[in-house]
Amino acid sequence: MLEILFIIVMMLFLFGITIFVHEWGHFYVAKKCGLQIEAFSIGMGPALWKKEVDGIVYKIGALPIGGYVSLPQLDPAGMEKVQGDNNETPRDTLPDISPWKKIAVAVAGPLCNIIFALFLALIVVTLPKNEIADDTGVFIATVEADSDAYEAGLRSGDEILSVNGKTVKSWYDTRVESLLSGGKEQVVELTVQNETDGIRNLKINVNHPEKSAYLIDGAHEATPCQIFQTVEGSPAQKAGLQGNDTILKVNGQMVQGTTHFSKIVQENPEAELDLLILRDGEKINIPVTPEYDEEYESAMIGIHYGGSQGLPWSLQGNPFKQIYSDSSSIFRLLKALVTPSESKQAASGLGGPVSIFQMIFISLQMSMLATLGLIRFININLAVLNLLPLPVLDGGHICFALWEGITKRKVHPKVVASLVNVFAILLLSAMAVLTWRDTDRIWNVSRFFGGDDQKTEQVEEAPATISVAEPQNNE
Repeated sequence: MLEILFIIVMMLFLFGITIFVHEWGHFYVAKKCGLQIEAFSIGMGPALWKKEVDGIVYKIGALPIGGYVSLPQLDPAGMEKVQGDNNETPRDTLPDISPWKKIAVAVAGPLCNIIFALFLALIVVTLPKNEIADDTGVFIATVEADSDAYEAGLRSGDEILSVNGKTVKSWYDTRVESLLSGGKEQVVELTVQNETDGIRNLKINVNHPEKSAYLIDGAHEATPCQIFQTVEGSPAQKAGLQGNDTILKVNGQMVQGTTHFSKIVQENPEAELDLLILRDGEKINIPVTPEYDEEYESAMIGIHYGGSQGLPWSLQGNPFKQIYSDSSSIFRLLKALVTPSESKQAASGLGGPVSIFQMIFISLQMSMLATLGLIRFININLAVLNLLPLPVLDGGHICFALWEGITKRKVHPKVVASLVNVFAILLLSAMAVLTWRDTDRIWNVSRFFGGDDQKTEQVEEAPATISVAEPQNNE
C-alpha cells in the first residue's frame, strides 16, 4: 500500500515539475520584461492552495491537467473563467508591451521544457544502462502454420524492414506505422527479409492496439535478448560476450526473448552453443558452453539481461539524439493528423492526461532510467505542442505578437478574446473526450452503461506488448 502511495505521489510530482518548468519560463521572462503578473498556477480550476505575495497569487489548482501564468498584457481579454481566477485588473490601464517582449515571454515556456529535457538526457547518459535501448531490428520469432500471416508468406526469422514504405527499426515504429497507415481494413504492406527467401513485399492484416495485444495474428514477436553485462569469470565472459550484445540465434534457431534463451541454455548443459550476436550493427558468431551452477541449480552462461522497452523514449545514447528522437515521434503524429489517409487512425491513437499518468505509473515500476526518459519525452512533446499556432497556445500568442510587430497594429482584443475562448473550449472538450476514452480503455467503465465486457480482458493483455528490462535477472 505504501509503495503504491509513493508511486502516486511521484506521478503527481513528475508531471507537476514538467508543468512548473514550462510556466516558470513564462514567469521569469515576464518579470524581466516588466509585464504585469496576476497569478502563477500549477493545475487548473479552483485552488486547493493559494498565497498572494507582492500582488501575485501563487496557487495549486484542483485539476492536474496543466498550469498557467496569468499575464493580462499578453492576454488582454483574460481567461479567468477557464483558469479559475477572479482577478478584475482593468486591462486598459496597463502600459503597452513591445510585441518582441511578448514573443520572448511566449517562447520561454517551451524553451525551458527543451532545456530541462536536455538536462534529463544528460542524466540518462550517466546512469548505469540496465536497459539496453538501441534499435536491434524487428524480427518474427514464430509463425503459426495455419494462420493468415503464414499464408501471406510471413516466416519465422523474418526481419521487418518497412511498413508501407516507411522504414522501421523497432516494434514501436512498426506498431505506429501499422496503426497510421493501415486504413479501415488494417491491411499493410510489409517489406521483410531473411537469409533463405531474401527481400519480399507482403500484404498482411494487422490489429489495432486497443483490440489485440498482438500486432499480427499467428505471428509471435522476437523481443530483443540483450546482455547488460557478463559475470566475472563466467563462460560468457571467457567466450567474449559483451554488454550491449544482442543474441539473435542459438544453433540457427531464432531467439524469441530472454525467457526462451534461458530455456535453451538450461536444456543444453555442457553442450557448446553457437550464438549469433548483433554487436555495433554487425552480426558475429560466438560459441559458448553453459556450466552447471550449484547455487542456482541450473545450467548458466553468466550474463545479466538488459532489454529494449520498445518505447519511443527508451533511447539512451547521445543527448541530442535523444531529443531528436523525441521530437521526431511527435512530428510524425502531427503529420499523420493532417494527412487524410492517416488522420482517423492517428486520432484513435491519441492519449490524454490519464494516459500520461498511466505511462508514468508503468515507468516508475520499471526503473529510474525509464522514468527519466519518459519525462524527457513529455517535456519535448509539451514544447512542440505549445508552439503550434493555435490562439490558446503559446504559438498563438507568438502569431498575435508577430502581426503586431510587422503591421504596427494590435489584433483587436475582442478578436483575441473570441479566438482564445473558442479554442480553449475546443481544447478542454478534446481533453475531456480523451480522458473518458482513456479511462474506459483502462478500467472499462462503459460496461456500467451497457458497454462491451470483453474490453477489460484486452486491456489487461496490452502490457504484454512492452518488453520490460529485468537487469536483476541473470543467466
